[in-house]
Amino acid sequence: MHAIDVPTAEPDMARLAARELVLRFLALAASDPASQRFDKLFDPGFQELAAAAAEHLANDPATRPAELAPGEAAPEALDLCPLIAALEAPRERLQDDHTRVFGLVVSKHCPPYEVQYCPQTFSIYRSQRMADVAGYYRAFGVEPGRDVPERADHVACELEFLAWAAAKERHARAQPGAEWAERAAVCRDAQRDFVGEHLAWWIPAFARALWDRAQALAPPAPLHAAFAQALASLVPVERAVLGVDPPDELAEPRPDAEPEGDGCAGCGAAS
Repeated sequence: MHAIDVPTAEPDMARLAARELVLRFLALAASDPASQRFDKLFDPGFQELAAAAAEHLANDPATRPAELAPGEAAPEALDLCPLIAALEAPRERLQDDHTRVFGLVVSKHCPPYEVQYCPQTFSIYRSQRMADVAGYYRAFGVEPGRDVPERADHVACELEFLAWAAAKERHARAQPGAEWAERAAVCRDAQRDFVGEHLAWWIPAFARALWDRAQALAPPAPLHAAFAQALASLVPVERAVLGVDPPDELAEPRPDAEPEGDGCAGCGAAS
């Protein structure tokens, strides 16, 4: 496999590069297989780099949190190879599995939207959560893409935003001077806050629900099961690296009240 492409062998920079690759790969894997975004997953070079990055994180002692939260899997189990292998299925099968897993409307089994795991079902509360997510995107100059419109709280959007913030931190840390160091700190703080407020508390629940749904189908949906496994291992990696405390309990899907809010097409990022 290729070595992770970083401007220095310094461990923190290698970890940043690995996180960025894995987050971006999983953000694309969360997209609709009918979308143009999904095509990027079939690039052999990208697959090899992403798999190597996941292996790097799985073997990195700094990715071990003090304890696992409900629904999380051990960081040592982070492995993109099963997901990459599942991509070898015919594209029509991948598209069909996506429809079977999520349905043609918002899934009641495993909704891929953050606010549908909120215990509060009031539309005002959920709209505020959506607005807060969108606020992070705007603060980092992220603009919605146009190929597959999605809400701002879709798992693909949140993962890609985190990848974007990691990329900006890595770039800033590679530059000399106090101003760049301050920018890097801002990026790191934003990642920590975003993971704590908008990712760590619901992604494990989504991953577990997605795994159950993918395995319950006849035939099962291997891509979605592998994606769920990778997510369950990635969340504790992010918490450990960023210093985010574990949630106390596993969230539950509450899809009855679907809010209106800002859209996002997998968060195509542009500065």
